[in-house]
Amino acid sequence: MIPAPGPAELRPALDRLHRLVACETPSYDPGALAAGLALMREELAADGLAVAPADPALAAAGAVRASYDRGGALTGPPILVLGHLDTVHPVGELGTNPWRIEGSRAFGPGILDMKGGIVLALEALRRAGPDLARPVEILITSDEEIGSPRSRGLIEARARGAACVLVPEPARDNGGLVVGRHAILRYALSASGRPAHAGRDPGQGVSAIHRLARAIVALESRSVTGASLSVGVIGGGRWVNCVPERAAAEMLCVAADAARRAEIQGIVAAEADERLTAELASERPLWRTGAGDRALYDAAQAAAALLGVAVSPEVSGGGSDGNFTGALGVPTLDGLGPRGAGLHAHDEHLDLASLGPRIAVMANLLVRVGGEEAVAAARTTSARPSHPLTSEPV
Repeated sequence: MIPAPGPAELRPALDRLHRLVACETPSYDPGALAAGLALMREELAADGLAVAPADPALAAAGAVRASYDRGGALTGPPILVLGHLDTVHPVGELGTNPWRIEGSRAFGPGILDMKGGIVLALEALRRAGPDLARPVEILITSDEEIGSPRSRGLIEARARGAACVLVPEPARDNGGLVVGRHAILRYALSASGRPAHAGRDPGQGVSAIHRLARAIVALESRSVTGASLSVGVIGGGRWVNCVPERAAAEMLCVAADAARRAEIQGIVAAEADERLTAELASERPLWRTGAGDRALYDAAQAAAALLGVAVSPEVSGGGSDGNFTGALGVPTLDGLGPRGAGLHAHDEHLDLASLGPRIAVMANLLVRVGGEEAVAAARTTSARPSHPLTSEPV
């Protein structure tokens, strides 16, 4: 059993976490992302991992890939660890939420989602390395927060060749691990109107903003448990003295199951007309818990029990790259990262007391799922019908 590291042993991990947080990496800033990915390559190489050279596929995906096989001694399909470096916070967020440690909490933009998870996974790999039975591959992407439009193909390709997938996204509030995720649909809404002088002839115009606003109220009012519709980005018009001809918005929808997904699609289709279009821009597929996913959870739970760490199997309303791999039928376990709070907010922080124990859980999991027998069992039982599990509200 690999024990949990104590506070003194975690100092190098916290130094790394500080470096990653200090390098701000918003999803929509190519320059900042390039700097973050360069730093990530340095961090992976410093741990002795073999960093894959830049190639067109990695460049197009905006990703860094590295592997650990103990100098070629480990063979077979790897354990794939998925992480993302991008955050929802713009450059300058450090001025609002600077890196700092206050008692048992460490603060900073993206520290929980998911730079803390990346650091946790690398520290777990370092501790598990001598006992691993198969290679480990690390894939770090830079577009997860915007739906993984560039990296989805690469993620799915690497997952198809993997024994299983581990995702150190933040733990659930209760410390639970994620064995399934709801479908996430992103819609692009576009409204049209007729321009006119807003001062002299407003009645001659037709406002696109007004049409879009009515649609937003109507769509969001249809949210129910298991099927939510939420507009998070909106824009329209160009001049205040013109009746706006164009307006647009982005809407995120979360569906707990296939029936709820169909319900959302019906709601959106019914709202569309000659002045409002709704295009499905991207989707994270529904990840239904399979027996292979549950086998990974059982291995993690057994390790956690020996370490005195409480975990539970959860189905999450939030999306991650685990949606893609779980939907493929590749055994996947998500939510392996640290605990904390303030996700996507100005007080995002990580619970330091959770870091050591959850490093140990993941380190022991890497060892437990590495053997041929364990992997074969997970792969052969990864047929989909699900187990009854706790589900978070959407």
